[in-house]
Amino acid sequence: MRADYRKLLADKLRGRIAGRVLADGESLRPYTRDQSIYRIEPLAAALPEHLDDVLEVVRLAAEEGLPLTARGGGSGTAGSALGEGIVMALPRNDFWGRLDGFAASGSQATVHCAAGVLHNDLQTYLKQRGYFLPADVSSADISRIGGNIATKASGPHALKYGSIDRFLERVVFVSDRGELVDSADPATIPLRFTRQLADLQSRIRSDAGAVSMLRQRQGRKIASGYNLFAFLADVSPGQLIAQLLAGSVGSLGVLVGATLRGEIFERQRAAVLLYFSSMVEAGRAVTALRNLPVAAIEIISRETVEVLQQHTELPSSLAMKAHLLLVELNGPDCMEQVARVEQVLQRGGFRMRAPLQVARAEAGIEQLWTLRKQILWLIRHPEPHLRALSVVNDVGVPPEHLSEFIHDVQNVFARQQLVALIYGHAGSGNLHLRPLFDVTLPDLPGRIRQTAEAVYEVVFRYGGTISAEHGMGRLRAPYLQREWGPALYGYMRELKEIFDPQGLFNPGVVFSERPITEHLRDDLADTGGESW
Repeated sequence: MRADYRKLLADKLRGRIAGRVLADGESLRPYTRDQSIYRIEPLAAALPEHLDDVLEVVRLAAEEGLPLTARGGGSGTAGSALGEGIVMALPRNDFWGRLDGFAASGSQATVHCAAGVLHNDLQTYLKQRGYFLPADVSSADISRIGGNIATKASGPHALKYGSIDRFLERVVFVSDRGELVDSADPATIPLRFTRQLADLQSRIRSDAGAVSMLRQRQGRKIASGYNLFAFLADVSPGQLIAQLLAGSVGSLGVLVGATLRGEIFERQRAAVLLYFSSMVEAGRAVTALRNLPVAAIEIISRETVEVLQQHTELPSSLAMKAHLLLVELNGPDCMEQVARVEQVLQRGGFRMRAPLQVARAEAGIEQLWTLRKQILWLIRHPEPHLRALSVVNDVGVPPEHLSEFIHDVQNVFARQQLVALIYGHAGSGNLHLRPLFDVTLPDLPGRIRQTAEAVYEVVFRYGGTISAEHGMGRLRAPYLQREWGPALYGYMRELKEIFDPQGLFNPGVVFSERPITEHLRDDLADTGGESW
């Protein structure tokens, strides 16, 4: 029955769009997985050639009552780019890769991007003109701008600049009814959105408890659930909608384009490497250093460095057996700030394993950042029986609690007899935790669930988040209400109902009570499988 319907669905899609339609097992294989622990086979994959194709795919999905999942570069780690209905993936072509409408004024510039633009292509385009997008994600070589917005991405420089929503001027998306909505053009915004959002905003602002929690967390690096912070600002309906689409992982509409703001690219910068015997001490140093005008503070655990040494050649500055902090300073006074970093460390009495090192040359700084951004790809499979699985890989806590959090979460991993690779954007309180799971031991799903429960208990104890920059997905949805509480969780459900009352867009990635190990990919459910 499924095979018959799959053929019928494929024929319908081919009759309505110019782009390719994939419906056989081999062709669908690349769309059954991303960088998460999941494997889900869709009924069909549609690769729209242009905007009209997107409109037709959305309309057909609504007619057939099928879930529709928009997919970017497949770099997500939480399973939000996978679906059982129609997966719509943007092909590499001139339409989906276009950049236009560039305008510059002083220290800022704007550019309109199609959703399929590769992050690195946008950065190259902007840097050629003297600007850059500060939300510089580690997966920049494969991730698309549409996916960056959908996950509320940020990267290491969020400490200074914030997440991508801060640079979002306008979105163009397709609604659940197949309408093309431009947030900068009020005539295209359905009246039902305007009225219902105004009502929801009024009720949220009248809820003292909800407002208190939102204000308490405002300014933190948080990408879990919907961007309800937008309701606190006095903005136009279009600006509100643009902000709500950021971090919505394709569950409110299908993003097809956006206008983003770039900042002046600071060519004067310095990088400081700090070495610690203790991760807890490194975390304590982060709390002190983030009060300086630094652009980024990255942490890399000693265990992570040791795995990197097995897979790539490291410069001598990174090869030391120590927990590392990489601190970047930029601007014309960056060398003066290096001196301030040294003063803070001396006055704070921090226990260093070795003297700090300073990189001033651009080539050396770029080498450090290139290696930092390769960590995700280099650590995934350190030994034949060990996998650095994406389970609790994007947690965030208030930076003032970072040291205590590191202490407590290390105890969690010790109790479970897990070696954990820890790295991330420490200046923002955002850590990527990658425990190494032995896939030859029994009950891997149970061990995954146990680890998630134990780590998130510590995250919630410190008022933290289940996702700081990678967005929602099947991996995190069951924990969303525990993070935000019933009232704000309820408002998020109402927001979904406003934009997508049919539950058409990407169901199960924001709200779900299903076990996080459902749809576990074959090579994890059955340890004899392949590794990817």
